[in-house]
Amino acid sequence: MQKLNLKPRKRAFTLPTSVQMDAALAVPTVKGSGLLKYGRHAYYLMNFQTGKGLNVSIGHLDIIRPGWKRLRTSAEAGGQQLSLRNLFSAKYHYGFNLLEQVMLMTVPHTATPLGDGKFIINLWSWFGCILIDVKQETASYYLMEDLPDQHVLGSQQWFDAKSGDLYAMSYVLKDSLGRIRDPGHAVPFRVFKHRLDADGTDTVWEGELADYMHDIQLNATMQYGVVCELGMYKNQSDKMLPSKVLVFDLQNKRHWILEEFIVAAHACFDPVEPNVVYFSNHNFEFEHSDMVTLLKKGSYSVRFHGPAAIYKYELTPDGPKQLGVYTQEDFFRLTNMHVFLHRGRKMIVAMGFPDVVFLIDAADMRFIRKIVVKDPVSINHLYSRKPSLIGTIAPSPDGERLFVHTTRSFQIVDIDSGEPLFVRDCFRHHTCFNHMAVSTDVNW
Repeated sequence: MQKLNLKPRKRAFTLPTSVQMDAALAVPTVKGSGLLKYGRHAYYLMNFQTGKGLNVSIGHLDIIRPGWKRLRTSAEAGGQQLSLRNLFSAKYHYGFNLLEQVMLMTVPHTATPLGDGKFIINLWSWFGCILIDVKQETASYYLMEDLPDQHVLGSQQWFDAKSGDLYAMSYVLKDSLGRIRDPGHAVPFRVFKHRLDADGTDTVWEGELADYMHDIQLNATMQYGVVCELGMYKNQSDKMLPSKVLVFDLQNKRHWILEEFIVAAHACFDPVEPNVVYFSNHNFEFEHSDMVTLLKKGSYSVRFHGPAAIYKYELTPDGPKQLGVYTQEDFFRLTNMHVFLHRGRKMIVAMGFPDVVFLIDAADMRFIRKIVVKDPVSINHLYSRKPSLIGTIAPSPDGERLFVHTTRSFQIVDIDSGEPLFVRDCFRHHTCFNHMAVSTDVNW
């Protein structure tokens, strides 16, 4: 494990006492300025008990540089030549050029709370991760030198608070690049355990699975784990291929692979029944954007292939068993979903495009109602004419409120009324449709 000390820009801010609660929040975003919506990472850490907030900003090039040599080596092994000359001409996954590909791989995707004011920022599919220590106000870059040759990390890590282990994913980038020509090309993949303060990894599962492994979750009993692929590959008839979901049973040393969802990027375990899990079916694809559009938006264009869906499964020693499905005609969802308890009722909260939150009964998978997010008109007229998109959502630990980050604001919304309790203008910041993390660790 190689540790690099970063020199971030830091800015403290204060949260109002009106939203005081026993909760902390980490929001990974990309920061822009003026007309340019890209350039720096910006991580927002908020402690709603103490009212303290900290913005940690890091240059995007500082994220790219340490892994560039490994990217070039892996690409060359897969028959790709990385150079400035093919920055816009070569084609990679989803039809992206090299600039789009590197932006995607290095964007901050998720946050993993470790406790004691520490948060890991996981990148989409790069060779390391960022550790933010809020107490010390430091940022450290951990490069995974213990990974096998040409392996790249997946987009998420799961922390076992009892053992102190991090569960992570990696896949062979050389073979991933082979899927550009052949979507059926096999990609070696592994799930492993590790610690940031120690060398070496322990393999949990390995085999040929897929690339762009996007989410990893383990249940409360530590018997079952699930891993989800981002997908978005097409066959010769231009139809989307189902993403792969790996389910593994640590107790009985068995595994199953599901291929029933289009872009099955995320999963969430039930808060009451530890063997029940919910999978997403995003049903959209990324599209190549021209240079001007890409840098002005700071995000990728998407095309929907129909409404999204959420699948409910029970994990058993004999394999996963489907319990129910939720979908409806106007359920076009980009990313986030969470299952939580609201006043004793199990609910699913899911993000809808462009500004809608769906509330679903997790017991019977029936629609409850929608919350339309009310975004403020930005003080900058250049942005006030553009639509605002939801980027990430998460329920508060007590199940009463919903944290919402849009392309122009951060909000706390009352779940019962749907009304905003707090709005912070963020028109120069962009979420890149990634994931905030809520924690009860307020010891900072």
